[in-house]
Order: sequence, then C-alpha cells, then structure tokens
Amino acid sequence: MIMNSSMTTSLVQAEAQTGSHQFQILGYSLIKGIGIGKCIYSDVFSISGYEWVIQFYPDGYDAENKDFISFFLRLKCNVSTDVDVKAKYVFTILQQNGVPSNISCTSLVRIFKSASGTCFESWGFTQFEKRSEFEASECLKDDAFTVRCTISVVTKLQTTTPCSVTVPPSNLNQHLVRLLESENGADVTFVVKGESFKAHRCVLAARSSVFRAELFGCMKEKWTDTITIHDIEAPIFKSMLCFIYSDSLPGFEGNSNNDDNDGASQELKLMAQHLLVAADRYDLDRLKLMCEDLLCKNLDVSTVASTLILAEERNCKQLKAACLRFMSSPEVFKAVAQTEGFDLLLKSSPSILKDI
Repeated sequence: MIMNSSMTTSLVQAEAQTGSHQFQILGYSLIKGIGIGKCIYSDVFSISGYEWVIQFYPDGYDAENKDFISFFLRLKCNVSTDVDVKAKYVFTILQQNGVPSNISCTSLVRIFKSASGTCFESWGFTQFEKRSEFEASECLKDDAFTVRCTISVVTKLQTTTPCSVTVPPSNLNQHLVRLLESENGADVTFVVKGESFKAHRCVLAARSSVFRAELFGCMKEKWTDTITIHDIEAPIFKSMLCFIYSDSLPGFEGNSNNDDNDGASQELKLMAQHLLVAADRYDLDRLKLMCEDLLCKNLDVSTVASTLILAEERNCKQLKAACLRFMSSPEVFKAVAQTEGFDLLLKSSPSILKDI
C-alpha cells in the first residue's frame, strides 16, 4: 500500500507596543513611615492607548512584607469598561546618572482585568527590594531616587500561513543615508567652521520649511551652490544632516540613559542642547522633541538651570515644566542656587522663578 503524507505549517506572532515612564521620588525620608499598605502615586501616563499609574509602597505592601519596598502597576479605567489588557512590565531603579541599576524586577505577562465598573486590578512586586539594602545603595542620593517602569502591551495576535508574504520594514532611511554619504547627485555645499558638507536641495526642502525657503524661495541662497553657516558648530550641523536623511540619530534616540561614563553623558546633554537650538532654527519639530526628551530624562543639579534658560528661550513647554518640577524640592533648589547656571538664570529670566 502506498501512503502519501503532507505537512503544513502556520505561525502565530504576538505584536506589542512598548513605552516607559520615569517616576522621581524626592524627599524619600519624609515619605517613608506613611504606614504599611499605604502608597503614593505617580502621575497618570499613557502607553498603547491605555492610562497607567505607578504605586509605591515605602513601608511595604502588607505586614508580611514590611521590610521591603513595593512597586505596583495599575491600569486606570478607559472609556470602554470590561476590557482585559495583557501586558508585561519591568520596574528598574536608576542610578544618579540615569543608567539602570541592578535593582530591577521583570514580570511575567499579566492580564489586567476589570475588577468592577470603576477600577482595574493591579499587579506588582511586594518584595521589590529589601529596604535596608535599597537605602544603603548609591541609587538613593540627596534623599531622592528615580524608578523607571517599562510596559509592553500585547496589541494583537497575528496568524501567518504559508500563503502569506512577510514584508520587511521600510528601509527608505538607509537608502537616503547612503545617498548622503556617497554625495551622488549632491547640488549644494555647506561650509561650517571650515568643514564642507554636501547635500541635496530637494531632500532638505522636503524636511525643513526653512531650507525650502532658503533653497527654493526668494532668498539669496537660492542662487548659490555654496552656503556658509556661521552660528552652528560642524559636529552639530553634521548630526542635524544625519537626522534629516535618516529621521533618527544613532546612539541618541531611545538610548539617552545608557551611558555609564559621566563625561560621555555630559557630552550627550551638551549635544542635545545645541541640536535643540539648531532644530528650532530649521523647523525640525521631531528633532527638537527628541532633544527635549533626552534633556528631560537627564536633568541634574549642575545643568538644570541652563536647561531651563534654553527651554524658556526656545518655547519648550514640556522641558520647562520638567525643570521646574526638578527644582521644586527645597533641598534640590538650594543646591541648584549654588551653581553658575543659576546666576545666569537670575540675569536672563528672573521672572521664571515665581513658577517654582
């Protein structure tokens, strides 16, 4: 007897959206002692279309865990109730320079269910870290620390059959970067502090309304192949060109807190400040927001005053609000007041201090 056999395959692929929120706790010694089972809440933040809040229990979630600090994640009610949300989350204490420490806990995939018509179930870690060990760590400094919560929300399950075709992600930006690097077809040259950069008028005009006006409008730059830039440093202009062609900055976007070298971290923040100014000048909104985001996540006593001046000058409302929140603690404000940046802040924008 002849037997014919066949085999078919299928694939189920889960898709998720991931986002993070940083919760800064100032005045830890004043918060500690509020009582076992009592918590403080972060601001409500949105990830994957859902609103979340972090719960911090400085004296432990319950009597059995009174020697530990506890962190929980709660899903706030959405417009539609009775929604089950499947998500995975990670709580990580950050070092003072913003680098993740080894004080971290990762959950399994949890289902946040509607417990009633008004609230959702919480998930978290009752024994996140022993309180004595946490307080002895360098993560707690000047009576303050920061915890980062990263949430991955499962958005859908997609079944792929042998008949389907997997389409790779767009690589348009890679082709444009190669075009920039090869200089093929370049029709304009920028001279910046003695360095020359060749580019393509059409690409610049498509990305920036300012370049569009300069290169195709009635400005004098329209009639020349070489344009001299006086008020931007060459490395900053080069990074801006890279963003225009790739819509990203390698080692910059999404990696702002991964530098374990303090000098490199300071250099990155300085780069972000200069890039923000360049982005504002050339109407590159996404780049400007990227710089704001990096600066918000890397505020410290030595740079917050100068960052606040920049936020005020360039109308960066979110960055300004973050600086003011950072300085709202009396202890932090006292330390900031001793810096050179604070003296500049008093001279340039003294009225802004009323907002602190």
